[in-house]
Amino acid sequence: MGLYRTGKLWSIEHFGVSPDVLVFGKALTNGLNPLAGIWARDELINPTVFPPGSTHSTFSANPLGTAVGLEVMKMTQETDYETMVAEKGAFMLRGLEELKRRYRIVGDVDGLGLALRMEICEPHDSFTPSKAIVDRMVDEAFKADLEVDGETYGLVLDIGGYYKNVVTLAPSLHISQSEMELALKLLDRLLHRVSGS
Repeated sequence: MGLYRTGKLWSIEHFGVSPDVLVFGKALTNGLNPLAGIWARDELINPTVFPPGSTHSTFSANPLGTAVGLEVMKMTQETDYETMVAEKGAFMLRGLEELKRRYRIVGDVDGLGLALRMEICEPHDSFTPSKAIVDRMVDEAFKADLEVDGETYGLVLDIGGYYKNVVTLAPSLHISQSEMELALKLLDRLLHRVSGS
C-alpha cells in the first residue's frame, strides 16, 4: 500500500507485525518515477554486513525520482496524514455502509483509511458475486449522464477482486469533503440505476 494510504505510514502497522525487512516503491514518487527503498533491522543492513556496492539498480541515481521522493518525504512531515486519512476513510466507509443498507446488490464493504472496497453481489442474497452487475455499472458509469445537483458526471470505476465484482476506492489522500460527498452521491445514483430500486 502507498504511504499513509491506510492511515499509517506503512499498512503493516495496523497488524502488530515487526518486519525484518520492508521494501517499498511506487508511492514514494506517487508513481511518477521509478524509485524504491528498503528498510531493515540494523543488524541486517548496517555497513559492516551490507557495505556500499553490495547491490545495484537499473534505476539508481535517477535525479528526478530522487527529488520527487525527497519532496514526498518532506510532505509526510508537514501534514498529519495519519489523522487526516483516518478521518476521511471513516467518513467514506460510513457512506459505503449506508449504500449497503439501501441496496441489496451491495455485499460487503470495508477498508482501512482511504483503501476501501465495495462488493457487488446478486440481490437475492447480497452475497453471491455478480460480475454481470459490475459490468452494467461500468457501462452506465461511462455514459457520463449521472446527475447530481444539476450537473452531469461520469465515473471510471476501478474493478478488482477474485470474481471481478469489487469496486475499489483509493482516492487522493487530499480529497476534499465536497469531493467525497460527490463520490458517494454518484455511487448512489449508479447503484439506483443498475439495481432498479
